[in-house]
Amino acid sequence: MILDQQNIFFDAATSITSGSNVIVNEAGDAGDPLFLVAKSTAKETASLTFTLKTSDSEAMSGAVNLGVFASPANAEGVLVAAKIPYGAKKYLSVTGSGTPAGKITVALVSDVDNWYK
Repeated sequence: MILDQQNIFFDAATSITSGSNVIVNEAGDAGDPLFLVAKSTAKETASLTFTLKTSDSEAMSGAVNLGVFASPANAEGVLVAAKIPYGAKKYLSVTGSGTPAGKITVALVSDVDNWYK
């Protein structure tokens, strides 16, 4: 799993409830969509929820939810790894809910190693 700085929503964040970085998605939907990955540096005793939003505006006005992804309780390492749904507009962002125990990184990646923690 390779993280590209331009595709990172949260980078070692201790809070996920405020807005993430906005990623420019000029091309819309891909033939083979990327994965949305959320990983933690600690064991997360409670579930965390990540909402992928999309909009035609960089300010994310009129954003719609593209997908909602919840991690299992007591997860560690990779909390969420899911292909992003079709329907992406020009911009993407992520909001989260829950209080992380560790530092959270959320990004778009092309592949996820099944052994990665």
